[in-house]
Amino acid sequence: MKNLVIVSFPAKETMMNELKETLKQALPDTRAFNGCISVDTYIDEEHNTIHLIEDWETLEHQKQYLNWRVETGLLDVLEPLLVDGAKSLKATICGPKIFDI
Repeated sequence: MKNLVIVSFPAKETMMNELKETLKQALPDTRAFNGCISVDTYIDEEHNTIHLIEDWETLEHQKQYLNWRVETGLLDVLEPLLVDGAKSLKATICGPKIFDI
């Protein structure tokens, strides 16, 4: 991994299937975005949350991607699917792997 980013999507109790479908439609564009190395998807069933494990060439690439997603309205689509709306999205910017610790 070059630059790890973890994004968590806590689905409303009855919205997990809709969230899965929305991400299924959106993630091909994410994976094709300039600087995206990979995106893996995990589901935490106990907490009704989807986690994306993203690897980016640089954190600037990820920032450009996020801005593009805001501009193109994906957060508006996610709003009704998430607990407390889009503000409940959690992005953990881990950055590059450290080899000397």
